[in-house]
This record gives sequence, structure tokens and C-alpha cells, in this order.
Amino acid sequence: MEKKAAVQASGIQHPDALALRHMLEKNLWLIRIRWIYPAFIMAFFLAYRFLARHSLIRPMDALLVFLLPVIVNFLFWLNVRRREKAAESPDGYGELALLASRQLDLDLLVIALTVYFSGGLASPIVALMVVYNMISTFLVDTHRALRNTLASMALLLAIALLQEGGRFFSGTQVTSLLAYYFMFIFTYFVAGYLSHNLHRNEELLKEVLQQTRELSITDGLTGLYNQMHFFELLDRETRKSQRHDMSYALIIFDVDHFKNFNDSNGHLRGSQTLKDIATVMKKKFRSTDLLAKYGGDEFVIILPQTDKVGAYLAAERLREGVEKQAFPGAETQPLKKLTISIGLASFPEHGLSDEEILNHADKALYFAKESGRNRSVIYHENIEKEIEEFN
Repeated sequence: MEKKAAVQASGIQHPDALALRHMLEKNLWLIRIRWIYPAFIMAFFLAYRFLARHSLIRPMDALLVFLLPVIVNFLFWLNVRRREKAAESPDGYGELALLASRQLDLDLLVIALTVYFSGGLASPIVALMVVYNMISTFLVDTHRALRNTLASMALLLAIALLQEGGRFFSGTQVTSLLAYYFMFIFTYFVAGYLSHNLHRNEELLKEVLQQTRELSITDGLTGLYNQMHFFELLDRETRKSQRHDMSYALIIFDVDHFKNFNDSNGHLRGSQTLKDIATVMKKKFRSTDLLAKYGGDEFVIILPQTDKVGAYLAAERLREGVEKQAFPGAETQPLKKLTISIGLASFPEHGLSDEEILNHADKALYFAKESGRNRSVIYHENIEKEIEEFN
């Protein structure tokens, strides 16, 4: 199975996996920034006290705005690491996007508390709310960024009301509030415009990667999965079945006397016949079954959650379908028709690894060919002895 290892090592990563990695990095980036934030805030308050000769914030309030992001950031870090280990989850991207949004919500709350405790509208920390607005617009979609911008404006208004005890604002406060609102809106539109184009380019890149991925895993002749991707799918199905204590079956078959068919009808007709067989396969198997061209005139099918009996019935439907199909040039074959020989094995009955399953299915195929062709054979313990008897 050295070929399998080489294939997996050189495979192209799925665009969904790349998107998941990107969202994971986005969460980790937010966490790294948040480690810096408490240290910066404390350094700022200490420097302000040293230079201005008075404190901008009470010690207990400073301790709160320092400890809150530190504690919650540690919880976020644990959550991201847990989700990183479960990155195969189909909902992984949405979960990580929601986690990033919650991180941004927490940041806004912490900054608003810091502004309130350090002087409200007169606090120099208000500038951080503008920075937050720009960062959040870059990191999330425009609709959520607008929500964050409106939330920033509402929190700043609440801070002003709490600062004045609910009384009407002075003209200076109204001017300051409107100035900050203008900055929030300005940064939203500027950052939003840049972010929109950035996300659009990311989507275009994802589409290109998807097309590249499809080309890399598809057989150009038949439209089925190619051998490279088949090994990846087989490994994935084995691990999934081991983890959830499920069964699956593997069918492998080739065309009987295909060399004779090519010699009699030409390689172009032979290639068209392989395409037609792939069409028959697509009609005879479920949408959840994984169909691949294994090489030459060999094909393989992975049938998830299927035992040997179910796989045998499916194999017979395919064999009969091919036998009854009117392939141009089939009259040159020994039986005056095109036929296939099929071998199959199932997990875990016939093996506990993908190598064993593939090897045993291949032996069943060999037995089917040696015992007369145009038949389906299930692997069994004595099959090797029976093969030796034919030889």
C-alpha cells in the first residue's frame, strides 16, 4: 500500500478544510490579541497616573477590566483547541464563526466597561471602541458588522446616560457623542468596503480551489473518483466505521476479456465502453455509495453501512445490468456480450484495516475470474486454498 501513502501525502486539501483552518486561525488571532489587551490597558493606566499625577480609574475597577478578558480568554482558548481536535465536524466552520462573533461581543463589553470606569465620554479609552469597530468589520460579514457598530453606538449612549445619572446632556457631551458616532459610521463604511472586497476574493479563491479539487479527485474518462481519491475515501470510511462500530463493504470488478475487446474494436471504442459501464454503475448504486475507477478496466465501489449480503445483492444488480446492456462491439467477446467479474469483502468481517479489505476483495475478484468469470464472489477464509486448486 505504498501507493496509498504517496497519494495521501500529495493530495490537495479540500476547500472546506482550508476555510475551516482560516476560521480557526481567525479565532486564535483574536485570542492572541486579547492576551495583549489587558497588559496594554494596565500599562496605559499606570503611565497615565505617573504623568498626570492622578489615577484615571479606581484600583478595583482596573482589576475587573484586567481579569475579565484574561479569564474569559482562557476559556475561549480551551474551546478553540477542543474544536480544533474535532475539525472533521461538518458544522465546524459555522461553530467557529459563531465563536469568533462571541469573542468580538466580549471585546465590546470589556472596552465599554473600561470606558465607563475611566471617565465615560471624557475617557481616552473611547478611541479603542473605534478601533474595535474597524477590526470587527474586517473579521465578520457586513450584516454582523453593522450590528456591532450599532451596539457600540448604543453602549456609548448608555455610558453617557449612566455618567450623567439620566439627566440631559450638555452641548459639549452631545457634540462629543455625535463626533464618536460619526467615527463609528465612517470606520464601518471604510472597513466594510475593504472587507466586502476581501471576502469576495476569498470566495473566488474558494471556487477555484473547489474546481481544482474536483479535477484532482475525478477520473477524466468516466467522471468517477480516481484511484488517488479512492484510497483517501477508503481510509476515511475505515476510520469512521472503527470509531462508530459500523460496517461497510468494498466491491472491486473488471471487464472480462477486455484486452480482446480492445484488440477487436480499438482503444477508442474501449474507452467509450468504460464510460458506458460507469453510467451503468451510477444507475445501480445509491447516491451515498462511492464509485471510483481503480485502474485500466478495474472499478471499485465503497458501500457505507452495508454488510456482505447487501453488497452481494448490489454486485449482482450491477453484473446483470452490464450483461444485459447492449454495448457496441460486444459481439466480438467470447460470450458475444460484455460481462464483468466481481469480488467483494466487508468490514469488519473480512478485515479490520482498509489494506485487508482491499486485499481480500481483490482475492475474491481473482477467484471469480479463475472460476469462470461473469460472477460475483464474496471473500471467505478458504478462498486462497481454492485459488491454489485452480492453479
